[in-house]
Amino acid sequence: MDEDLLPIRRVTEMLGRHLRLPAGWDDAERQEFVDEAAEQVALRVAELADEWADRAVTEWGREHWRLPDCETHGELVREARTAALVMVLSDVLPDVPDEGFGLLVQ
Repeated sequence: MDEDLLPIRRVTEMLGRHLRLPAGWDDAERQEFVDEAAEQVALRVAELADEWADRAVTEWGREHWRLPDCETHGELVREARTAALVMVLSDVLPDVPDEGFGLLVQ
């Protein structure tokens, strides 16, 4: 996953801090699980963000009777990506307050 699209390193750090993993796992096992979980989060976010961005651009076009300019398009995509990241992380880490999730992509 492209670091520009999703800060996977920061997602990995967050998952490493908050996932409840078996006490018997050594550091390598924990890191392997967290890395795989971060990849799964990244894939889910990418799929959801693509869907939401397409929908947002389409709705914007219908409201304004034209396609958005480059800057507006980029903002719609960023908003979709942030919303998707917050939603997926809220699902994966339900006990963690989601106030900071959106900051991961800023």
